[in-house]
Amino acid sequence: MKYHLIGIIAMIFLLGSCSSQPDPREAFVSSYLEKYPESTLVDIYKGSFQDVFGPAHLLTDREAVIRYIQYEMKNSESYEEHDYIPCGWQGNFYQVNLKVIADGRIPMDDFVDAFMASANGINAELTEPFVADWALVQQAIRKVAPHMEGFSQDSATIATLLQEGKYVMHHSEKFNEHYHPHYRIIRKDLFEKKILPKL
Repeated sequence: MKYHLIGIIAMIFLLGSCSSQPDPREAFVSSYLEKYPESTLVDIYKGSFQDVFGPAHLLTDREAVIRYIQYEMKNSESYEEHDYIPCGWQGNFYQVNLKVIADGRIPMDDFVDAFMASANGINAELTEPFVADWALVQQAIRKVAPHMEGFSQDSATIATLLQEGKYVMHHSEKFNEHYHPHYRIIRKDLFEKKILPKL
């Protein structure tokens, strides 16, 4: 009985210790909302998806990629302030602002090389783990931002999307209006090797 009681106390202590550890999803959501306080659930979902699947399509036409980036920069009236941010709490991929090309810090060729090497299409084996993790991210958002505008409606929209086997969403109109995002997704190792040292 004595040892049984000691075991129970030890388990409670361990559970308490675990609960005192900062939740990485909550930490990410807090950091993200500090940078982009006008974000909606859709915007955090988009980043969470990107963090698992990257650009989520195959890129084979290098010249077309360059032309589209040039077109986007030519038609961009402004860029949001952050050079880069991790897409999600795992930090597998980064959203890298096109302004790092526009202001001459990163050569177009280096940027495009890293971006194209990051694109592999959607890996079907990752879809179920992603859906399960998204549920945990939503729990973190409820704790960090319990009064997020449109949460319930956006959550239902995303759930329907996932049930239909679809995953890709665009930024919310609110996010686009406030932050004018112009970025590409680059895998962590490529970002740290080819982009970050020049920033």
